[in-house]
Amino acid sequence: MSVVDLFNQIARNDFGFFQQVRTVTDVMTAAPPTLSLDDNLQTAKELFRRASIDHAPVVNPEDGSVVGIVSDRDLARVHPRLLGKAAEQDEDHKALQASVTRFMTRGPVVCHPDASPIDAMTLMLDHHVDGIVVSKDGKQLDGLVTIDSFIQTLMLYHRVCTRDVQLRRLRLVDLDLKNGIPLDEIFSMGAQTVRDVMTKDVKTLCHDDHLSTAIEQMQEYEIRHLPVKHSDGKVVGVLSDKDILRFLPVHQQASEEPETRFRQKLFATEDKEALHQRVDGVMSSEMHAVEPGMLLTDALEMFVKYGVCGLPVIEPGNGQLCGIVTKSDIIRVFRVVMQIGKWSEAPVTIDVAEDGTVTA
Repeated sequence: MSVVDLFNQIARNDFGFFQQVRTVTDVMTAAPPTLSLDDNLQTAKELFRRASIDHAPVVNPEDGSVVGIVSDRDLARVHPRLLGKAAEQDEDHKALQASVTRFMTRGPVVCHPDASPIDAMTLMLDHHVDGIVVSKDGKQLDGLVTIDSFIQTLMLYHRVCTRDVQLRRLRLVDLDLKNGIPLDEIFSMGAQTVRDVMTKDVKTLCHDDHLSTAIEQMQEYEIRHLPVKHSDGKVVGVLSDKDILRFLPVHQQASEEPETRFRQKLFATEDKEALHQRVDGVMSSEMHAVEPGMLLTDALEMFVKYGVCGLPVIEPGNGQLCGIVTKSDIIRVFRVVMQIGKWSEAPVTIDVAEDGTVTA
């Protein structure tokens, strides 16, 4: 096949882009940067900065087995918050020598290289993690799949295989069990705008709420982003779990006891003064928002450009908050569409029992 024929095929998407995404090996990073048990906080921070990553598996230098994983949230939790500021002390610099064993997550979530993307996304959502180790035997590292792996896959699809920005809505009747519908068409018509993927039932904070209130809401509803409103109802920012983790005093050795609440170990602190801090003093100073009619591709670009994981959705007419879109929302939609595509491309017989029960 000539180069021209190849690019024409790509432009027409004759090969079916998402049909090629069969296992996590199709989206994972095959040789991700890693940390060693001998490394410390300073080494980890430098690796994350240099490689522009937010997850790094930790390997045992003796046998190369994966013994943990470090995320950007782990680094935020143990980074001395006064380092580089006027009030910094010698202890802040000493904290950079903390061993990676002190803040890594032991027993990372693992999936097999043959696992489907649907399985990997389900693991991420069920365990509230953004990175999964890929391993055949659960010991040796074969790769790393992150939430950004799927974001980048979606962006690549839209850049290469979609040209028509005319919105065409997918109807339920199009999901014909006999004829099916190509997975790529489901993507191109079923998830086009922010409105199609956003969470409408948004939990919010008032600008003068305390950090303890924010932590309580995140743990109760198992969420990582809370839009912050002023007393007049206007959205003035977004508080993320990363903002909280950066602000809390340096975390001591985490307990080995299993968590009974969302982010229990990361949010743990005895500093009552820190918990009494107002949320508008902790949240990111710069807010990026989107409108419900914005193309999903443009929202994905904003996630990458600004390095954020959540964007408040504001109605253009009245400026009121109508939702929030997070990377987790994108993954949920990605998973649902792939599940629909798998179901649609494998026609089945539908039986309706006398009691109205439908079985496939």
